[in-house]
Amino acid sequence: MLLDNHGRQTTYLRLAVTDRCNLRCRYCMPEEGIEFAKRQELLTFEEIIFLCEVLSDLGVNKVRLTGGEPLSRKSLPQLVKSLGNIFPKMAMTTNGILLPPVLDELVGYGLNHYNLSLDTLREDRFFEITRRDDFAGTKRALDELLAKGIKTKINVVVLKGTNDDELGDFVALTQENKVDIRFIEAMPFNDDDGNHHLYLSHQEMLGRIQERFPNIERFSDEANSSSVAYRVPGFKGQVGIIPAFSRSLCGSCNRLRLTPKGTMLNCLYSTKGLELLPLLRSGIGREDLADLITEFVKGKHKTGHDTQRLEQQGSVFASMTSIGG
Repeated sequence: MLLDNHGRQTTYLRLAVTDRCNLRCRYCMPEEGIEFAKRQELLTFEEIIFLCEVLSDLGVNKVRLTGGEPLSRKSLPQLVKSLGNIFPKMAMTTNGILLPPVLDELVGYGLNHYNLSLDTLREDRFFEITRRDDFAGTKRALDELLAKGIKTKINVVVLKGTNDDELGDFVALTQENKVDIRFIEAMPFNDDDGNHHLYLSHQEMLGRIQERFPNIERFSDEANSSSVAYRVPGFKGQVGIIPAFSRSLCGSCNRLRLTPKGTMLNCLYSTKGLELLPLLRSGIGREDLADLITEFVKGKHKTGHDTQRLEQQGSVFASMTSIGG
C-alpha cells in the first residue's frame, strides 16, 4: 500500500507515454515547440508494464494515459492491451484527432473512459488556441464517443479573454448529452510562461455560468475528485470546475505521475522526482523498486502550494507536454 505521511493512499497513476503532440496549445507548449525526447530516452512498453505491475501490487488500481498526445505513441493499443491485464480501471486524456480509427480496439481492451481536450466550440478559435487547424478531427471524435455511449468528459482550459465567453455554450451541451464538462483553471507556472493574464478562478467561472444558468446547483463529488461538481436540474450531464491553480482540492489527492522519460512525481508542481529510467535499465528487482517507490510517496507534500514553496526555486518552467498534465 502506498501511503504518504498525511495518511492518504495513492491508487491512481497518471502515465504520460509521450511528450509529442499534434497540437501546440498555447497554455501547454511554447509556440516554437520543445525539444522532444529521443526515442531511447522514453520508457519502453516493457519498462512501463514492469513498473505498472509493481504499482498494482502496491495498490494502484487506475491508470490514465496522458501525454503530450498519447495516441502519438506508436502502437499504443498494444500497451493498452497489456495495461488492461494489470489495472481494473483505465482512462485516457486525448485531443481525439487520432482516436476514431482505434477507438473500438481500445474499448475492447477495457479503455472505456475518455477525457477529450476541447477548449472551444468555434473552429476559428480552435486554431487560435491550438495553433493547428484540426477542429474537425476533435469534433469527429466527440461525435463518435457520444454516439457509442462511451463515458466522456470534455476538458476545457478556460482562458480569460479568449474562450471564457463560451462557458454557457459548453454547459448547454449537457442538456441533451450524457457528457461531463470540466472547466480547468489556466495554470501559470512561473513569471515567464505568459499565462498569468489568462487566469480565471473557479469562482469567476461559476459566476459567469450562473448568469446563463442561475439554477445550477452543487452536486456530489466523486471520491478524490479533482473537480467541484455542479448540475443544471433536468440536464443529462454534469459540470465540474477544476481549481488547478488555486489548488483547493489538493488535500484529498490520490495521484502519482510518471513522465515519458521515467521520472515519478508526487505532484504536478513537483520539480524533484524519482528517476526510474536508469534504475529499470540497470535491472532493479521488483522488491527493491517497490521499496523505493513506497519511500518516495511517503514524502508527498500536503498540497500543491506546499510543493511549489518547498521545491521550486527561481523561475522554473516545464512544458505541460513534458509533465503529462
